[in-house]
Amino acid sequence: MIDRLALVTGATGFIASRLVPSLVAGGWNVRACGRRPRPPGLADAVEYRSVDLVEGDVAGLIEGVTHVFHLAGASSSQSDQAQMDRDNVAATERLFDALAGSARLQRVLVMSSTSVYGEEQQLPSPVPEDVTPSPSRGYGKAKWEAEQVAWRHSAGGMPVVVMRPVSVHGPGAIKLVAGVILDAAVERFMGLDHLAVHRQPVEQRLVHIDDVVAASEHLITHPDAAGRAFNLCSGRYPTSLEVAGIVAEAFGMAVELHDDPECGPSYDERRQAHTVMVEQGMTTDILLSEQRLRFLRKSNRNNRLRLDALESTGFRLQQAEPGPAITSDIGWYRQQRWILGP
Repeated sequence: MIDRLALVTGATGFIASRLVPSLVAGGWNVRACGRRPRPPGLADAVEYRSVDLVEGDVAGLIEGVTHVFHLAGASSSQSDQAQMDRDNVAATERLFDALAGSARLQRVLVMSSTSVYGEEQQLPSPVPEDVTPSPSRGYGKAKWEAEQVAWRHSAGGMPVVVMRPVSVHGPGAIKLVAGVILDAAVERFMGLDHLAVHRQPVEQRLVHIDDVVAASEHLITHPDAAGRAFNLCSGRYPTSLEVAGIVAEAFGMAVELHDDPECGPSYDERRQAHTVMVEQGMTTDILLSEQRLRFLRKSNRNNRLRLDALESTGFRLQQAEPGPAITSDIGWYRQQRWILGP
């Protein structure tokens, strides 16, 4: 792939941390960019540029590029609405305006999110990609606006692909399932042998980072992908009780069902234990949420998704079963000392 130069934006983020090494291993020439300094551990073969897509030298950044993986953006967990609008919408507008004049460009993949569908208005179930979304939260609205930028350029002839993954988990994730894992590790550290969980099951939707990376590499060159959006989900919808059971078992705990959704140790108790764990060598990479087991409590009436579009391209998920994948994640977190405990 000597003539192919892939630009990966958002190179200091979670998905890029797995995508970039995979591209290098696959023989791609890679240029990566982010607003922060060069990430530690980035392969020497990767050209890195510290660029703010809203204010920096975007014209120089895209010079010679044939394929773009646009991953840059701000999430709701660490940014306010103004920051999300800037880093998702304004950044996409500036990047695509620059790409519009590129003669070498072969494909642009935009990493969006199923949050564009929203949670308040009932959509067809399972949700197809061609439905009119109704984003109900700030992050979903920002992602939908960024998509509109991409679709406008697509209508003008730019070969755009939009991918909409659900909650991504795997080695390197710092929130969502990672937060549940951290909560269990903290409570095991506190000496608890039961993980208290609200007995009302909440259907979850997950996708593993390995499948996100594989789907990205698949769609960036697939001849029938341009001009289309693709949902990305494992296709399995475990309940909150099932996920809690997988995590609890990995820590030698049993799930204890409660009628009270606020069951379990308080935030102050968990924060104090977390502080001691950090003093004993645990990193602070995973975000400690004030709401205990927060991810397991998020319900969505538009939870189920159609995967026909992705499957029609011949792509097949490899990490569909949550048990082995989440257990493997936990092993990685232990090795990196992102969590402590057995």
